[in-house]
Amino acid sequence: MLRALTLGLVGGSACYSAGDGSPPPLNQFYFPVGLQVSAGGSVLYAVNSDFDLQYNGGTIQSYDLHLIRRDALRIIANPDDPDVPILERDPNAVRDCPNNPLVLKPDGSGERLPLGETCAPPVDSTFYFRDSAAIGALATGLLISPPPSLMIPATTDDVPVGTRSFDRLFAPVRGTASIAWADVVRDTADAVPPEDPAADYPPFKIQCGQDSARRCDGAHNAGSNSDEPGNTRNITMPGEPFGAAFSTDGTSLVVTHQSETLTSLLSTGLSRTDGDSVPNVSLQFVLDGVAVDGIGIAAIPHDRDAFLQDPTAFPLPAFLETSRSVSEVDLLRVYPDDGSSIKRPFLDKEAAFAITTGSSSASSVDARSIAIDPTPRIACKARIQPVDAASGRTQADVDADTIACARKPARVFIATRSPAALLVGEVGGVSNDGASYDPDKLVLNTNQFVSLENGSSTGPSNVYLAPIVDSDGAYTLRVFVVCSDASAVYVVDPDLLTLENIISVGAGPFAMAFDPFSFDDVATHQQVPFDPREPNTGLRSYRFGYVASFTNSFVQLIDLDNAQPDRTTFETVVFTLGQPTVPKGS
Repeated sequence: MLRALTLGLVGGSACYSAGDGSPPPLNQFYFPVGLQVSAGGSVLYAVNSDFDLQYNGGTIQSYDLHLIRRDALRIIANPDDPDVPILERDPNAVRDCPNNPLVLKPDGSGERLPLGETCAPPVDSTFYFRDSAAIGALATGLLISPPPSLMIPATTDDVPVGTRSFDRLFAPVRGTASIAWADVVRDTADAVPPEDPAADYPPFKIQCGQDSARRCDGAHNAGSNSDEPGNTRNITMPGEPFGAAFSTDGTSLVVTHQSETLTSLLSTGLSRTDGDSVPNVSLQFVLDGVAVDGIGIAAIPHDRDAFLQDPTAFPLPAFLETSRSVSEVDLLRVYPDDGSSIKRPFLDKEAAFAITTGSSSASSVDARSIAIDPTPRIACKARIQPVDAASGRTQADVDADTIACARKPARVFIATRSPAALLVGEVGGVSNDGASYDPDKLVLNTNQFVSLENGSSTGPSNVYLAPIVDSDGAYTLRVFVVCSDASAVYVVDPDLLTLENIISVGAGPFAMAFDPFSFDDVATHQQVPFDPREPNTGLRSYRFGYVASFTNSFVQLIDLDNAQPDRTTFETVVFTLGQPTVPKGS
């Protein structure tokens, strides 16, 4: 039953009915499928799918991440800390972690504790819960909008960065064939939530026009209503929305549809020039003709410096989309349709790149999540020497080096189930005719991949690019592959293309999130600062990764700091948020 539930997350009928059942639990995880961390790092947002339809919908929730991180330090120091709300406390247990952990459940059943919980006993998640909103059933993930400073301007004009003080959460929802969205106040890196959980802290508040039952209103269910403001084509979203990604300018959201040959384009209502009065989210276009069973999608990180010689050649936003059934990656592009009487942006499929590996034919590659890494370009540009009259180095020399760095290929990583592997490629480089630069050319290296086989099917579900803190206290990039069947997170060194570690986590992991970081800091290996909100604790502003257990409805923290005096917890589970719960009827 559990395996059927996990497999069903990426398959099945396009028609669902949540019925008139009981409202979902607002303050508990229930099949979490997406996590996000606020810009300032004080809030953890989660989306729950209500996968078995026990309730009449899922939820978007907020949790006090400042308090979670502080209590994680306490559990690392003492897994039986009396000040932490541990759910299963054994007064006779003596834990010596990690050398002699508690192995058996404290209930006297004689059963073994699940992997990952021996030194991280389950902690009451409701203690950290702060707010919630009910949405439709069968969400598949959660995204948070980039702040204006990270949105690449779509033109070469000197566009000022807006003063928007809030961010938007987006969740594809299969049950309603729509995108649920909500606004949240953006926090800052020095913001400290109040100790009193009842006290007001705006970043905790999820704003989606909730009614008295905390259910989001119809205006926050984009794509379900052809008459929604901004939907000038009067269309509705197809079934099975699954993966989603923002354009690099932040104005568009592109959504894949499993079991379909369709991809949707939505307006986020956000831009670099907006203040706090911005339009709602709206469906703009539905593209047909993409590979069936679209799953993963990622925006291509175009670099404006690659077009210093001709800024007008800067390309329109583009995406790479994967399929679980067709061994190809589709190149999609957003066109603004600026010349029309009514501006109605659209999406076009411009190319298809075949996937093959050294151990699999092109007809059997089951590609899932995709991530694109711009750090080689950033690191290259950071090494460029400035103008120096004494050595004869001119601005033309600097420009030439800048262009060369900006045109370095970005690395592409694709997690596949058939075979269980992390495929490696590059996007951006010399065009096929060898005469120009093609920012969207994808090259997948046929025999370059990292095997994820570990005795059985690992079931990769998602791939993420995020740093660890290395032994010198600096950011160092890693690729994290969440493997649901193996109940593990695989950690890959992207430079050596070697498997660094396999981290055992709770059953059926699906999604991850990380403490806030900057790819600029990662690319240049900056030192990770200590968190000013927790002085004298050794807690860095970046330390933890967060893993959602889809199967058993809880979240775990992974320690990613390898610069601590005691490094025994590095790349292990150190905190279990919520009581692991077997699905009803399993």
